[in-house]
Amino acid sequence: MSKPSLHRRGFLRAAAGTAAVAAGAGAFAAPAAAAQTDGHGGLIPRGRIGLQLYSVRDQIQQRGFTPVLTELAAIGYKHIEFAGYTSPAEPDMTVPKLRKLLDDNGLVAGGAHLGLDALLNASTREREFENAAALGMDYVGTASDFPGRTAAEIQAGADRFNESGEVARGYGLKVYQHNHTNEFGPVTDRPGKRRHDLFLSGTDPRYVFLELDILWAFGASVRFRDQLGEFDPLDYVNAAPQRYIAFHVKDGVRDPALTNQYRDVVFGQGELDFRRFFSGLRAPGLPLYFWEQDRAPQEPQGSIWAAETSYDAMVALQGRDY
Repeated sequence: MSKPSLHRRGFLRAAAGTAAVAAGAGAFAAPAAAAQTDGHGGLIPRGRIGLQLYSVRDQIQQRGFTPVLTELAAIGYKHIEFAGYTSPAEPDMTVPKLRKLLDDNGLVAGGAHLGLDALLNASTREREFENAAALGMDYVGTASDFPGRTAAEIQAGADRFNESGEVARGYGLKVYQHNHTNEFGPVTDRPGKRRHDLFLSGTDPRYVFLELDILWAFGASVRFRDQLGEFDPLDYVNAAPQRYIAFHVKDGVRDPALTNQYRDVVFGQGELDFRRFFSGLRAPGLPLYFWEQDRAPQEPQGSIWAAETSYDAMVALQGRDY
């Protein structure tokens, strides 16, 4: 497959509407000098921007991986986080074909979200690790809540992650867990403690890593503040930067009616201060930066438009490549 034409991005932009793109990036635009905050280059390095394919799931289901990954590469995304390897639009798609599709478009498989059982159970995880290794991943994880509500249950769940992570290491992989708000709630029999804190301390840093969904972490701070007080998600990352191998760069507006406390929106059109967050990282540039918007298929202009608009807003936060 040939590389996407440079004219392809122009076509996508015209179809989406340049005015909406400018609106999405405007809140983050800054002179290049202002972006040189981390000693390496910029707030988000271009070469580490990716996306979680769940954001464009409607397009994958309707059209298949081939046209969608080609368009995402033309937009500028480099890393792909999978949310499954099948599509009814391409019933003959296989893991080897997916790997070739990635390679043909200059894309890298940055990770994958599996079900909890698929990641942790001995009967399923090795097949999943084989698929991840075949796709060229360094990381494979889950967006499922880790097991347990009591301290003992959480430790038992952490032990399962440790075991799975040790097995994954034999495949050249690191296992990770992606948060929603639930993980930061109170431990049932230790109500002054957050479940996330016990999970973090109970997992082996050699084998188990984390993907911080930035928006949902801020939502957790709001959701549980009466029980546990507010917290700054940035402090978690800076306390153990080597554990956080990826971010979900998700923007949103407050909606107390929702469990996660925010309604996710196109990146650059929400309320979170990402400039403060990324400039405050002690070890910037190490994680992968996956854009995600769960509600992207509901955007009137479509999920591909949301992907391009969000990419442009993320690029506006960066300085030079590194």
